[in-house]
Amino acid sequence: MAQPYTPKNFSPDESVGYLLRRTGSRLTQTLDRALAEHDVTTAQMGILLKLKHGMADTAADLACELMVDTGAMTRMIDRLEEKEFIQRSRSKEDRRVILIELTEKGDQISATLIQLACDAMNHHLRGFSTQEITQLKDFLRRMIANT
Repeated sequence: MAQPYTPKNFSPDESVGYLLRRTGSRLTQTLDRALAEHDVTTAQMGILLKLKHGMADTAADLACELMVDTGAMTRMIDRLEEKEFIQRSRSKEDRRVILIELTEKGDQISATLIQLACDAMNHHLRGFSTQEITQLKDFLRRMIANT
């Protein structure tokens, strides 16, 4: 198969990378507007939802899942702890490990955040059929798998 991009046909505004970044930025803007009244950013929402769905339970796991450096993750965790959405505790199995979990307040806001995320996604996917959304997700997974 011929390479889809060559120096002759490359245009920055038609690059898949540019379009993906622009799409992500627009989605983040929509989410940030909706989240502002809850004093949560899109990045903080990611942490809360990863914890809610049991996809991570340490700062290192969260940093890996959300693709941010550990220093930035620590600062975000500090802010969420100040807001009483999460709490840290030592692992009973390995006292060197600091576990992160939702508080009752964090668990409650997570339900609201899930609805806001759904609303934002549905807004940006309006006009797409179920089949097109499935196909888009499949294409994106294939791109991720090519790394």
